[in-house]
Amino acid sequence: MGAAFVYTLPAVWGVATSIGLFRLKNWARISMIVFSVLLVLMSGFGALTSLLIPFPSPTADQTVDPSIFAGARMAMLTFWLALLAVGIWWLVFFKRANVKQQFVSAQPAFAVAPLIEPSSSTVPSPLAAAPSSAGCPLSLTILAWLLLAGCLFTPLNLWLHAPTMLFTKVVTGWAATLCLLVYAALHLYIGLGLLRLQPPARTVGVAYYGFWFVNMAVFYLAPGGRLRMMEVMRRSQAMFPWMQSWPNQAGFPFDVTPFLILGACGGLIGLMVPLYFLITRKQAFEKAAAEVVR
Repeated sequence: MGAAFVYTLPAVWGVATSIGLFRLKNWARISMIVFSVLLVLMSGFGALTSLLIPFPSPTADQTVDPSIFAGARMAMLTFWLALLAVGIWWLVFFKRANVKQQFVSAQPAFAVAPLIEPSSSTVPSPLAAAPSSAGCPLSLTILAWLLLAGCLFTPLNLWLHAPTMLFTKVVTGWAATLCLLVYAALHLYIGLGLLRLQPPARTVGVAYYGFWFVNMAVFYLAPGGRLRMMEVMRRSQAMFPWMQSWPNQAGFPFDVTPFLILGACGGLIGLMVPLYFLITRKQAFEKAAAEVVR
């Protein structure tokens, strides 16, 4: 059931986006950019994994041509690099000005001349005063939709009793459930607030990603970090029973230390990207707030 849920959500997302692209909906263009970012990250990590993953050594009674393993590694690397190229192509293509213009010009125009000329003393309605997501920078739009998409996986994590990290502790049970619910609520608040260019959402976002950077840095780099990462992998293994038949460390038939280091570095670098955009795009929030005041 869990696997079906994991595969169904991206399938629905992909079908809806493809329909939106045929109808030249701008949200579908942004959805493709979000999907491209995820594809680039996933394929980049997959390419590095294909270079680092060790193949099993043949036993004394086995004669395996080493070229077979080299060919398998090259095939894996080629596959992930091809996906990486597709992701970069989509990312560049849907950000081009002429492509963006096709989607923007296809949107219906609702500019209707008012019957009564508004006076300067007219109080704007809440809908008119609310900032529009049309002026939201693309980087913040992508970040917002990634946060909102993450909320969709919260029920699956709760159903699988997924563990979480809190400084030097691996949190499980009801405490992990509480943490996951809090994270989902923050994702929802920050994501919607970024789309509406609300300054409080930006402040909360900076604090949230700053907390996660410090949290992960302490978890990985404090003494005993490798043991904690192995504990997370063992806890995660219990979520997928078919991994329990694998020998060696945490259910993996090879030394996972290089992947732990790669994952730690990638996670910390990945948290710096949204922090950068939230800090450097402050002017967009100030401009939106000034328009509301006027």
